[in-house]
Amino acid sequence: MPWPTTTRRGALRAAGAALGVGLAGCVGGTGGSGGSGATGTPADPTDVSVILNWKPNATQAGYFVADRNGFYAEEGLSVDLVSGQGGSFAAKQVGLGNQDVGLGTGIALLQARNRDLDVRAYAAAQDSNAVIYTVEEQFGGRLTDPSQLAGKRVAVVTESAKTFSYLKMLLAQEGIGEEVELVSVGVEQQTSHLLSGNVDAAVGIFSDPLGLDAEGYEASMLWLADYTPSIGRTVFTRPGYAAEHPDVVRGFLRGTARGWAWASNHPEGAMDRMVEARESLSKSRDIGLLKLKYTAKNLVLTETVRNHGWGYQRGDAWERVVSNLVEGDVIGDGGSAASAWSNEYVDSEAEYVGDYAAQVSVDYDLPV
Repeated sequence: MPWPTTTRRGALRAAGAALGVGLAGCVGGTGGSGGSGATGTPADPTDVSVILNWKPNATQAGYFVADRNGFYAEEGLSVDLVSGQGGSFAAKQVGLGNQDVGLGTGIALLQARNRDLDVRAYAAAQDSNAVIYTVEEQFGGRLTDPSQLAGKRVAVVTESAKTFSYLKMLLAQEGIGEEVELVSVGVEQQTSHLLSGNVDAAVGIFSDPLGLDAEGYEASMLWLADYTPSIGRTVFTRPGYAAEHPDVVRGFLRGTARGWAWASNHPEGAMDRMVEARESLSKSRDIGLLKLKYTAKNLVLTETVRNHGWGYQRGDAWERVVSNLVEGDVIGDGGSAASAWSNEYVDSEAEYVGDYAAQVSVDYDLPV
């Protein structure tokens, strides 16, 4: 079922206030953030188009929960969640002014800025989901350390700036760059090459080994972010848009944090919201629920979030990533890392933002 990009706003205007009032009581409060969330939904909410990093899927559950539970409506927003074609595409659309807000990795944003598109990250939404994975049948055991990749063949999608760049950084960091054969494969072809014996391991996202585990393979994986500096999924917009609509940006971030808190505490209910948004997800509900739980536990509730709250961005992480990307010729030695991000609109005093870690429970028993 295609995801509508422009037809929902009228319906949201009519239903947003009622939805927000009807569901607020079941999620533990009204948001406690001041602004429209504390005073009730305005009669005429502000339209906001948000382009996703990809098609609707469980790793985006917090946004769909915030939309369908009325959290954005309580912030005075009528949000259109637009299906995307990758973080780079999202950054381009936002930079060109075709969309208001976008989701994408730090690399996607930095590459857009390198092409003179004026986009800036205003929240760290979740850590990088990139992994190196394999199965025992092919690797000859479990993958537990990057040094094990020496002498191996690794499938990589060279068109994927995120995974390819982080893999090259990691191999150089480990001093085994010359000992690993990188095999270029097409998008979503990593697993087929792994199972056919063409490669010993592959680079993809965490759902790839999850799917293999669900099929009965002995899968193992390493999170790339555990070994090399990375910037995962960010929320970005144009600095001019943020300056003109500061309450919109703050409200969207507050609503999103609240959506992820609810999704983390109610993963089954959050998966229901995803199926409501995209009916075809019902066919892979079990793996979708696993993806949702992995995202909530490992990518959203990070150590940085525990220490600083949801959305907080670390300047030292941005500096290291920019330095590594320049050194690897992924981006030019142009602009400053400091101009690529800002915590200005992360409302650390708001419920579900500053105290996000205290609001959620992610005691899930997960495989792999």
